[in-house]
Amino acid sequence: MLEPTTWRERLAAAARTALPGTASEHGAFFVLLALAAVLRCWDLPHIPYTHDEISALIRLYPGLGETIGKGVVALDTHPPGVQVFEWCWTRLFGLGEPAVKGPFILMSLAALFLLYRFMYAWCGGAVALIALALLATLQYTVMYGQIARPYAAGLFTTALLADQLTRHLGSGSRRTLIGVAVGAVLSAYTHHFALMLAAFMYLTGLMLLKPGTRRGYLVAGGIAAALYLPNLPIIAKQFGWKGLDEWLTPPGPLWTLDYAWWIAHCSLLMAAVLVLLLVGSAGLRIRFRGTIGPLWAITLGWGLAPLAIGTAYSLWRAPVLQYSVLLFSFPYVLLGALAGLRHLKGTWTVPVAGATAAVSVFTLVGVRKHYETFYRSKYEAIAHGVVEAAQVPGRVAVVDAPERMVRFYLRHWNVDSASAPFLDITGQGAGILDSLAGVERITSVFYGASAGAGPENVGRLQAAFPFLAERHDRVEGQTFLFQGTPSPTRIDDIAYRSLTTPEAVDGRGWKVDADIPLFRDTTGRYGTAPAQWDFTGREFGALFEAPLYDLGTEDNDVVEARMDVGDVDREGEVQLVMELKDGERTVFYRNHRLSGTGNAVVVALKLADLPGHGHGLRLRSYVWNSGKRRAHIGALEVHVRSGNPWLYGLVEPLKGPLRYP
Repeated sequence: MLEPTTWRERLAAAARTALPGTASEHGAFFVLLALAAVLRCWDLPHIPYTHDEISALIRLYPGLGETIGKGVVALDTHPPGVQVFEWCWTRLFGLGEPAVKGPFILMSLAALFLLYRFMYAWCGGAVALIALALLATLQYTVMYGQIARPYAAGLFTTALLADQLTRHLGSGSRRTLIGVAVGAVLSAYTHHFALMLAAFMYLTGLMLLKPGTRRGYLVAGGIAAALYLPNLPIIAKQFGWKGLDEWLTPPGPLWTLDYAWWIAHCSLLMAAVLVLLLVGSAGLRIRFRGTIGPLWAITLGWGLAPLAIGTAYSLWRAPVLQYSVLLFSFPYVLLGALAGLRHLKGTWTVPVAGATAAVSVFTLVGVRKHYETFYRSKYEAIAHGVVEAAQVPGRVAVVDAPERMVRFYLRHWNVDSASAPFLDITGQGAGILDSLAGVERITSVFYGASAGAGPENVGRLQAAFPFLAERHDRVEGQTFLFQGTPSPTRIDDIAYRSLTTPEAVDGRGWKVDADIPLFRDTTGRYGTAPAQWDFTGREFGALFEAPLYDLGTEDNDVVEARMDVGDVDREGEVQLVMELKDGERTVFYRNHRLSGTGNAVVVALKLADLPGHGHGLRLRSYVWNSGKRRAHIGALEVHVRSGNPWLYGLVEPLKGPLRYP
């Protein structure tokens, strides 16, 4: 049973003031709120759009009905609230980044104000200030506060509901009852996980109210439910899609630990601060047992229930669990976990909150490198490369990234798409790249790729244009410039190489059957050509095998195998195979055959996309002439291309310094 005298009086006292706390607590609050504003607004004009933001802006049509019908019902997995808001807002203020992001940054700051009032009422000033120090500075809340999508909006609407529910429990006023209904409706139209949290909050309020005061509360809940009815057909269709299984995987056994480590900025220092806060809270809760009341357990339940339900749904139906969808419930996990700090001595409150904020900002900038990673847009870089390529004679732009994203930036910059053409190879076969080598007018190739690009593309382009002049790594993307002639800015990004040819080199790890006959072309205009292996009539005969760790690979490296071919039966089945073995079990298999007019076959694997990054596995690559037809093979090579250490840096630890900024 709850202790009415303790918690009801506390909530009633909080309901009587707009900003609870002492003068020193007010000062600390405003300093932290100003710090939060600085972190979110830093270099505001140059905060780039994310993939999700561009996707939403592309789905803004001239009419509101069309925007809902085509932009939400047909394509989106979110409720229509944010899309409708963006339709109205952009019609008034345009598509500039500061204009679009501005209201969401303001909502994230308003959420901090509401959460502070809520936390102060439930657990006192020490908990509220220390939790605010984290919410103001963690990358989790800073980054999602800068994104014009449902996350900052949902944090605000659920905070509004929590705040108004608290004040209604303390005052019973009609005004706060209206606030509860508004917060619930806005949450429901913002995000499905915000709706889930709102439902938990509303049911909690129903249980905490005195029996004789529930009638108005039920009426307010009924009105909120009625206002949500128009969205039922939309949510029914979205649940029919099940989830995000086309690109999202179910959470593994370490998902929650990875999530906690990411919240801690992937930093031992920040993790130590959080552990000290948790241990201190637990110790004070034990020492002052029975004086905190069960409100901390209620808020912890609000925080953990969405995680549990999201995990269960992701495992049993379809993946939906991401860090972003738990943002709304995260503050209540903090409140429940730190509730014991209510009994921290008053003189310690501001120093602890200040130290927590200082360490968080230090690791946000120094460890997570937020303003370097988040502000480097792959789509901006690709679009810039496309525009520049159109101005350089003999250069062609090749893009393996969502075409609509690149064209969005061209329109955004008022660039006529006809004046900045590019070759979109997303989902295309190898032949389209191999054919570039035969076009004499092409002297260089700009290549822009997103994280989902084919891993062989870089190797194929370098086979045709061997000199890498530029490389720039971005979060979830890269850009390259390849040339057919040597460049003074030539880059060698190969960390390991093993090459074997019939007469020159016997590369480490390669085993080639000694009885394979050699073929030498004597008809060329420059005399006798180098010898080649004649695989005609043979199915196998050349194998590379080595443990991955012998190759010196790092987590995000790309392993590439290349086979140079001469005279082959183009209708044959000569191909290059790459596989990873765990003992006798094959855990990865990929093969490619000769295509188009090219004279090289490339197979590659991205270690970043493998469980455990392939550690402990054995690499095998071999020639497979399955049709045993005519096949003359020249050089065979396995090499390791230095990976992009920031490839998944927004949701994973950074894998090292950025070598190619």
